Amino acid sequence: MNKTLINSLFPAGAILVFVASILAYFKIEYVEFLFALGAMALIAYQAILAFNQQDKDRNTQRLYRMGFISSLFLAVGAYFMFTDSNSWIVMVLIYTVTTLYISFRIK
Repeated sequence: MNKTLINSLFPAGAILVFVASILAYFKIEYVEFLFALGAMALIAYQAILAFNQQDKDRNTQRLYRMGFISSLFLAVGAYFMFTDSNSWIVMVLIYTVTTLYISFRIK
């Protein structure tokens, strides 16, 4: 897959999730779809990273798999957003804290 496309998935998905989270506060219509689109981009990015780490050491592979699993919390958050539950905030917080931890641990 094209390297620039892969590298553009993370910022695009992060911006979509961030904007959708802000707009959800103002009860804008169809913000759930914007959030779900951003979540799908972030999940795809984390999946590509996790499955392309065969030549790395075990610790790095584990961290990338942890990033992929934590990105699945965004999918659960999108589900909660569609059901009008405020639990999506907790899911985004879990993803954010886990991603922050991983970013400090990966060399």
